[in-house]
Amino acid sequence: MKTYLLILSLAAAAGCKSTPHAPVAQPPQQAEHAPPVTPATAPEQAPTAAVVITDADAEHRTAPNGKGEIVRLVTGTNAFLGKLSMDPGGEVPLHRDPTEEYIYVLQGSGLMTIDGKEYEIGPNTAIYMPANAEVSFKNGAEQLVALQVFAGPEPAAKYDKWTPAK
Repeated sequence: MKTYLLILSLAAAAGCKSTPHAPVAQPPQQAEHAPPVTPATAPEQAPTAAVVITDADAEHRTAPNGKGEIVRLVTGTNAFLGKLSMDPGGEVPLHRDPTEEYIYVLQGSGLMTIDGKEYEIGPNTAIYMPANAEVSFKNGAEQLVALQVFAGPEPAAKYDKWTPAK
């Protein structure tokens, strides 16, 4: 039940709406003028079939400063989903990502700055950052654990530089 509620919470954070007993929508057809998604244009990590993975089986990477970890849950053609952890007092420096980003805080708290506006965040907080928003984060006094979604998997390439956890 908790997994179902978490998925609904993430969907709500992403602006999705759900109607009980609504028919399942079919994906939109690709426009004729759009280039087809092929192995040459799709992210290299994109799966070609459904993926069901546990945290234990996913790739874990540690930040260069040792104060954070990303669990790369799944990367598809259109999005990245990871579980992000950060030690007390950790920081994410000012940066911009070229795609939308969503964070759902499971535990911990801190100060998120988006385009110069500060937000106190904590458990059960959903955060939306538009593409190219200028963002930074300062973690509070306890470990932060959050789900992270990039709507376009390209920004997740930054985690390639993090050290694989053993």
